[in-house]
Amino acid sequence: MSNKLKDRIEGYEAVTDYKLLPRVPIIICVNGRGFSKVTQLLDKPYCPKFAECITSTMLRLCTDIEGALFGFQYNDEIVIVARNDYTNETSPWYDNKLQKVCSVTAATATLHFNECASKIGLDVSGNPIFTSQVFTSPNVGEAVNTLIYKQQQNFHSSIQFACLYELIKKNDKNSIKDMLNGLNMDEKVDLLSQEGVDFNSYPLSFRRGVAAYKVPKITDDVVKNKWTVNTELPIFAKDQSFLTNIFKNGADIFRKDSL
Repeated sequence: MSNKLKDRIEGYEAVTDYKLLPRVPIIICVNGRGFSKVTQLLDKPYCPKFAECITSTMLRLCTDIEGALFGFQYNDEIVIVARNDYTNETSPWYDNKLQKVCSVTAATATLHFNECASKIGLDVSGNPIFTSQVFTSPNVGEAVNTLIYKQQQNFHSSIQFACLYELIKKNDKNSIKDMLNGLNMDEKVDLLSQEGVDFNSYPLSFRRGVAAYKVPKITDDVVKNKWTVNTELPIFAKDQSFLTNIFKNGADIFRKDSL
């Protein structure tokens, strides 16, 4: 193989071998591709088995991604926040190569979700596939704001899903569109109430999402930070210290259930 040919081909590869901005928080968003069809046979708007598989997939990503601090899951989306700037010696995962981070996270999510779905008998249609989008946040504050936005997005989508799937039991699709047109979130919750559905009766994990992060655990008088899943999250916008503490310290503080 001639050096000229080698240099030319590697030059083509190098043009798109993008790297993420170093020493800033990394946001990894993994989404199910076409999951409206994949989940068409599942209970709506909330399916415990589906939630179990997505949560398990989130936890797998958190444990696999070097520098991962926090995972947030809602609907068919998983958001991972990672940091690699705690010390000058901290090495970025896959050298911050964008294509590798995207491909590995999408492949890991796809493989793990399908294994989990098969294991617990989740009735999916077709072959579930995940895609991945990766970007950087300029600072910890904006990483926190990203999660605030994602949780707010979850709140809106969960109300919308509840309306669509509860109202369809008594109305046709065109009537539902007319009923929801122009309504804000509070008005949609009131509409559900008028139809005999209490939105707050849905699991908190459906309304606020699910998170994974490290907490200090005492084992044999030794403190170790271990990943845990939280299905009873606070509202991030009202309790931002919950997130900033984890981002700054790498783990949650000691709480009663950690002792």
